[in-house]
Amino acid sequence: ATGAGSLVTPADGWIRPWSRPTLFSGLVFRLKATFLQAERAWRDRGTGLRRLHHASAPDFPILLGEARSPLWSDDREAEASYQRGKIHNLRRSTRALDGILLPAGEVFGFWRQIGRACRGRGYVTGRMLQQGCMVPAIGGGLCQLSNALYDAALQSGADIVERHAHSRIIPGSSAQEGRDATVAWNYIDLRFRARRPLLIEARLERDELVVRFRGRPDAVGRESL
Repeated sequence: ATGAGSLVTPADGWIRPWSRPTLFSGLVFRLKATFLQAERAWRDRGTGLRRLHHASAPDFPILLGEARSPLWSDDREAEASYQRGKIHNLRRSTRALDGILLPAGEVFGFWRQIGRACRGRGYVTGRMLQQGCMVPAIGGGLCQLSNALYDAALQSGADIVERHAHSRIIPGSSAQEGRDATVAWNYIDLRFRARRPLLIEARLERDELVVRFRGRPDAVGRESL
């Protein structure tokens, strides 16, 4: 999530995990978020944004975009449980993405596809950026997936409908290159429109999150004319 706040970034480049919003600022943030969630739900009524279905991979042999990022980004012992939580959350969320078909002209919505990242749906605690501070949160770590989707969408030539940069740049992150896309249920979303049919692959390999966008030869050929 995004927001204003203090950020501790010492010489070693790490954002200290004990930097967190105050009780008052956290309450204000929660009230604002609740209002924005209700507002987004109202605005999304009747938009036609839908959850996408899976397709057959052999029909999409052409690689149009690929984004890779390491699963383990903090090797400190104190952060081990949050790193494992992030990886668990990524594993759950990629199941809703791997192998889906985005038809030409249709809009992909991150939250429409993933659904709410809550404990009741099997998500656990990881780290997330809130009010400029790294804090524990259920579903923490999903921005790594939205970052990868945004990067692959740009490579594939998709039209970006909605994208929000992180409020703070973490050293070594994709935000340093302007290729990040933060998300927060449900009012901060990532949305893009396909110019051609796209098959989305999202998988966890041994040490990396890998997102690929694939296309069909006929569709790619028509667009290049």
